Amino acid sequence: MRSRTHILEEESLFELKRAIPNEWVIREKPKDYGIDVEIEIFTSKGEYTGIVFWVQLKATDSEKIKDYKSIRMPIAKIRQLATYDLPVALFRYNSNNRTFYFDWIKRYAYLSSSSEKKSFNIEFQDYHLWSKDSANQIILFLKSKIRFSNNSFSFPIKGFLNNLNAPDKTARKLSSKISKNIALIEITRDRNSANLEINLLENRIVLNLLGSFGGSIGYEKGNLSNEDLIFKAFKDCLILILFQTDKDIDLFKFINDHKLLDEVINHPGMLHYLMPKLIASQSGNHFTKEIVEHVFKSGNPISATIIQTIIFLSSKNIISQERVESYFEQVIKLSLESENETSLATSYYNFGGYYRGINVFDKAIHFYNKAYKTENNYLKRGYFCRELAGILFELDFFRLSVKFYTKASALEPDNIFLLATLGDAEFYSGNYEKALNHFDDFLIKNANQNHDKYEFSLKYTICKALIEILELKQQKRNINKPYEILKLLTEKELKESSKLDELIKIDVLNPIIWSYFSTVFLKDEDLTMLFISSLIQAILIKGDSKIWAYVAILTTYEGSPSGLLNDIVNTAYFYCREDFISELQDMIELEEYDNFKGDKFLNYVEELIKTPKEHPMELRFWDEDKVKIIEL
Repeated sequence: MRSRTHILEEESLFELKRAIPNEWVIREKPKDYGIDVEIEIFTSKGEYTGIVFWVQLKATDSEKIKDYKSIRMPIAKIRQLATYDLPVALFRYNSNNRTFYFDWIKRYAYLSSSSEKKSFNIEFQDYHLWSKDSANQIILFLKSKIRFSNNSFSFPIKGFLNNLNAPDKTARKLSSKISKNIALIEITRDRNSANLEINLLENRIVLNLLGSFGGSIGYEKGNLSNEDLIFKAFKDCLILILFQTDKDIDLFKFINDHKLLDEVINHPGMLHYLMPKLIASQSGNHFTKEIVEHVFKSGNPISATIIQTIIFLSSKNIISQERVESYFEQVIKLSLESENETSLATSYYNFGGYYRGINVFDKAIHFYNKAYKTENNYLKRGYFCRELAGILFELDFFRLSVKFYTKASALEPDNIFLLATLGDAEFYSGNYEKALNHFDDFLIKNANQNHDKYEFSLKYTICKALIEILELKQQKRNINKPYEILKLLTEKELKESSKLDELIKIDVLNPIIWSYFSTVFLKDEDLTMLFISSLIQAILIKGDSKIWAYVAILTTYEGSPSGLLNDIVNTAYFYCREDFISELQDMIELEEYDNFKGDKFLNYVEELIKTPKEHPMELRFWDEDKVKIIEL
């Protein structure tokens, strides 16, 4: 008589074959290595990818959640499976509803690395349930794993903070500190787009870089309230990851930037682990005069791409500003000597693009001007006009910015995001009705949300309020005069609406005026205008997490537009990242919010946050008088 276990094994294999794409090849394996099947991935067209992984199947017919959403395995077995050259996935099959939960075994090797027990309980979450997206997630994971295993990547990388059993407050504070202080890591709330999983436990931090590299640093359970100690544990763990990746320059820069050398030296285990690289690193790449001359004289059209790549790397703080400036100065000098105007204009443009990338806009505008004066056909290129408009905007030349955004829009009529940026330029130029129309046009044409609309939705609301409440369709802004007048007003006058009304007629986009208005509206219990004045401050200042947190809470009060909460939260998160959540956490703990259901609200806010849309960086070079574009 066949055992129930045997029947379940066959059933799980049958259902697995049904679940995976038809193009994938599944092969049963001998049981010697604890592997049930090997899966080889082919494309939907049947093309070979070379991607292979192994699967261990574990089936159950138990109706208990703790049985079909978890499985206890010997740690020795987990470590054995994690050492194989091919990645191993664990599939937990539930016979009752024919579903699978799955995850990669290497993750649990890292999570169990410090355990003194003989077995480890693997717990699956809802996102581990097999779905129609799971096959694509596996492909994306394995492709990324190959890239990281081969060290074919650069920093910054995306990190997802996975709070396993620590207090939420600890997780939020750690996330904020990483976001603010660690340039190598960009915190994301989308676990599927993350490269680095930051697992926060009650007694340790475990890092998992796509199952290619991992590390674990422990601390006492009672230290969870010590934010600095938890952050220190993270930094120590990140050093271990950097060591494994062979990214020597990043390792040394991280140690120096965070003054961790003494700590490394005084930690015997870490010192022994890192010593080979500390004393015998092969790093030290730099750009020499010979390389510059070779790139310039090669005549290869890809040379412009190389320059753009340098810009890209330098903007990520991988290459020093001094070294990049030296590079461009050499190329410009060679272009002048050879009287090659095309090369000279390209060099000016790329040099300006470099400064634009690191937010040195006065130097950026200098080299953009040189580029189009050397070759005036640059002004016939949409990308150049839009980039120039953006630089002018950052330098507060808003009306000139309008001119070039308008030109760019004519050259790139399908670029709907230009409607938003043009609206922005009109907004700061004092043309509020024109800005409203551009924002409205953008929001309508961006119905599919190919671009993030949150900030522009808020600016649309502000423009509407300025026009309908203040009857202000446009004004010739005098940015400096209100500051001069504010210095002369007494404390009593600063609380008088009539005095403040006079100031906004000079410049309605002065955040200090609106901060005084907020005090007046709060005293008058005018919640609608309190919300508007606070929202205007948040939009104008942008990076003040405290104001954004206050505006978010105001949406819960009667008289405030609660429908804008989603736009507020995502705009705040875009500019302030984890500081916004941290500030909101601190604010709901204040006494005046004792009756406020803070934790419930904060959890809802976190659910609203969407990962900001990222658009690829474009590398441009000329080939046979035609511009070619590569998206990174």
